[in-house]
Amino acid sequence: MDSKKENARSNPFVLLIKNRRAQFFLIAAVVIIVVVVSIVTISNYTEKRDVVKLYDLGQELGIEGQNVLDYGTYSELNEEQMKVLMDSFIKNYVSYLGNDKNIYFVYGNKQKINVAGYQEIMPEQVCIKTIILENVSSCTPYLTVGQAQEFASTGGDIDRVVIRIAETEYEFALSAGENFYFVIWQNIGGEKYVINSS
Repeated sequence: MDSKKENARSNPFVLLIKNRRAQFFLIAAVVIIVVVVSIVTISNYTEKRDVVKLYDLGQELGIEGQNVLDYGTYSELNEEQMKVLMDSFIKNYVSYLGNDKNIYFVYGNKQKINVAGYQEIMPEQVCIKTIILENVSSCTPYLTVGQAQEFASTGGDIDRVVIRIAETEYEFALSAGENFYFVIWQNIGGEKYVINSS
């Protein structure tokens, strides 16, 4: 008997369970741990879901943009009609997206390219370069938010378009015919996520 009592006294867990006050603190600690773990799990799940939505949005935009280009090509629209079609598509798509994303569109052909941007960052952090036969034009500040800015070829086909956003460059090679590219970026949980067509 004495050895059982001695074991009970030397084992702090047994003493803790016998003490009602200690039981209360033990239960409270477990409840607090469960609540904190639940909040962290829900927060991580929400951020991951937002990132997945952004990637899905990029895929959807690529498919829809290509369908609009195909429609314009099949309907044999001229250059001005194609621009009107793309402008309308972009404005409708941006209103569908909402205001929490930064998005830039590049569309047109090797003779004339259009760039439209919808962003939260300062406009002077964005610039456009058109590249003709490895000759880089100067960086043109893109200042008109929500309106397409036109860049026409000056002596040769435009091979590539580069959009520099806050010191990061996104380059798009132009193919023959009509082109459609985009860059979407969003801050999710303090991190920047970027989706682009390439």
